[in-house]
Amino acid sequence: MIIFINGAFGIGKSSVVELLVNKIPNSLIFDAEEVGYMLRKIYKSIDNPKDFQDLIAWRELTVKTAEALKKQYNRNLIIPMCIWNEKYFDEIIPELKKIDPDFYHFCLVASKETILKRLKGRNDSAEVINWATERIEKCLNAYKSEKFEKKISTEEKTINEIVDEILKNIEK
Repeated sequence: MIIFINGAFGIGKSSVVELLVNKIPNSLIFDAEEVGYMLRKIYKSIDNPKDFQDLIAWRELTVKTAEALKKQYNRNLIIPMCIWNEKYFDEIIPELKKIDPDFYHFCLVASKETILKRLKGRNDSAEVINWATERIEKCLNAYKSEKFEKKISTEEKTINEIVDEILKNIEK
């Protein structure tokens, strides 16, 4: 099984997946941002993209890494990642579904005010918070599309309540 947890930066993806991995037997978190951080180091002398998702290599390596993890460890993958760009979403999600047809996509959503409050409460640098804040509107607008289903509102919900909702949806 692959569970893809999508949502704006600061929405709570990392908190959700940390709890999910403890509740789903034989599971593993694959944070696709780590692939991006690696590529930034490699590309820094030739390119400085504002978003590593713009790199073809990131999109391809994210899928290849998920595939390699499934082949080598045969674990349930839980992937937290903010993908709002529909083109990139359309590149990555079908490929992940090929790796494991037992695939679930959940898009965590909240109001702009809630996301801003959560971002400000994080222990990130001002640069990181500003970068994430600049992308809130793009995420909120993109996530209106039915493509980003199943949506789970995180307003007024605890992490446990969000995780319980995800678990109910994958048990069906």
